[in-house]
Amino acid sequence: MYKSFKSPDNFEIIICPGCDLLLKQINIEQGYTLFCPRCAYKLHTPKKNSVTRTLALSITAILLYLPAFFMPLMNFNYLGSEKSNSIIDVILLLHNKNYFFVYLIIILTSLLFPFAKTLLIFIISACLKIKYYPEYLSKLMRCHRVIDDWGMLDVYMISILVVLIKMHPLGYIHYNTGFFFFFILLFIALSSHTTMDEHLFWNLIDKKEQ
Repeated sequence: MYKSFKSPDNFEIIICPGCDLLLKQINIEQGYTLFCPRCAYKLHTPKKNSVTRTLALSITAILLYLPAFFMPLMNFNYLGSEKSNSIIDVILLLHNKNYFFVYLIIILTSLLFPFAKTLLIFIISACLKIKYYPEYLSKLMRCHRVIDDWGMLDVYMISILVVLIKMHPLGYIHYNTGFFFFFILLFIALSSHTTMDEHLFWNLIDKKEQ
């Protein structure tokens, strides 16, 4: 996401994140992409129905959090012993085993930050959809940018896949409903982030604050 400011002539100047080149902001249509003429950094790609699609996906993601985190992911049968754990069970197990640092990192990056990011996207897109522009809306956008890189559902999913590859030869694995809920949650959460046109969101907020 590039930064922008108003010039003395009252037109918008944008700063390329790739090479710090100052450029005059131009409006482009959907289906086109704005690139920096010096370093070819992709500055902006307009997205169709961004507010509506982002709102719908964020609502879906919020509804999926409860089953994805509290329902068992899979059953692992090894030598007649069968175990089944949800993500919350794993977090509580780490806490009970006194792995406080690992427990804290997992609960922040796989639960709190991703949910907070999804909740912020929902609040922002809902406000823009109903044309309600409270003073704190720009602060919520900044908070979203701060925690954006800390939500690591995709990293957690990769760790689950690594465990599956390692444990598959040792016993029988049965995938529970929670596993599919978590996979769908990951896809929806990433999709809501992809459909969010931050440039459009900021423009809508700035026009109402001026």
